[in-house]
Amino acid sequence: MRQLFYVVVLLVALAGQVSGAVTALGIPLIWAIPAVGALELGGIVVLSNADVRRRLGERATASRLLSAAIAAGAVTFNWLAHSNKLLAGFFAGMSALGYLVWLMHTENQRRDRLRAKGDLPPTTPAYELFGHWLRHPVLTLRAKSVAKASPELGLYGSLAAARVEMRRERQHAAIAKVLHRKIRSAVDPTTADIATATYDLGEVAARLAAGADYDGLTALIAADLTAERLAPTSPAEPAAEVGEPMAELSAPSGEPVAERPVPVRLALQAAPTGDDAAPSTTPSTSRGVRPAKRQPSAAERVAKAKARNPDATPAQLAARLKLSERTVQRHLAANRAATPDTDAA
Repeated sequence: MRQLFYVVVLLVALAGQVSGAVTALGIPLIWAIPAVGALELGGIVVLSNADVRRRLGERATASRLLSAAIAAGAVTFNWLAHSNKLLAGFFAGMSALGYLVWLMHTENQRRDRLRAKGDLPPTTPAYELFGHWLRHPVLTLRAKSVAKASPELGLYGSLAAARVEMRRERQHAAIAKVLHRKIRSAVDPTTADIATATYDLGEVAARLAAGADYDGLTALIAADLTAERLAPTSPAEPAAEVGEPMAELSAPSGEPVAERPVPVRLALQAAPTGDDAAPSTTPSTSRGVRPAKRQPSAAERVAKAKARNPDATPAQLAARLKLSERTVQRHLAANRAATPDTDAA
């Protein structure tokens, strides 16, 4: 198909050359055919000679330039020899197309020969435009170089090998920097440069990896992943006021408060005050010091609030008294347990 295509293109270009030579130059047809045929095929012949010289290792620059000049002359003659520029453009385009097709075919054959001899690297995998070239241009360029040296790796193998090489280079650069600083602290900079260039950084990296303390490093990271460090501490529950420990003693077992032993300090604080209270014989009262005003306990506040609002729920009482709902429920249970004994008394 390629040969048939070139023959057709050549015949059309020759027809344009012959008609132009007869019309514009007045050359007889019998002489115009071989003349323009030599002009049209001259570029191809010289290009073939240049390809032979290039197989021998020469550049053949002069032959290649002459071939391009002959082809350009044929195209120009086809353009200038016809008064109808549309027809002239058609014939000139066919001349240029025939030469370019032959040039491409010759170069393809030359690259195949060089690749078969090992003088040209094999073709590289087709890397993705967005996934490889745009997102990781440096990595893809390195993978392309790796694929030229080791074509058996393929697309993904070359990418993986490129990642390993780049990681190794960063590792060696860091080791060399630290090693140079350590040696320079003991000797002069020139000796440090020599020592850094002498040591095999790959061997140093391998020994560092073999003796790495993964358990210690894992524990160091895990110390910051404990629940106490990750989650904030919950706000403390409001402290129990005076008298609340007595209710806590009676709440779990359900026994009346009066039947439980009460600490002396709580009993003194719960003693009645006012005109009905008995005179105190403590040293503080005998010296005339006025006792501090007692604050109502949580149990008393819950009892008063429940008495004022019998239908209130524990949640409503807790919100009103600024206590936890659990504390309100505990005091309510204690009050219900102590009510029958009070009525009986």
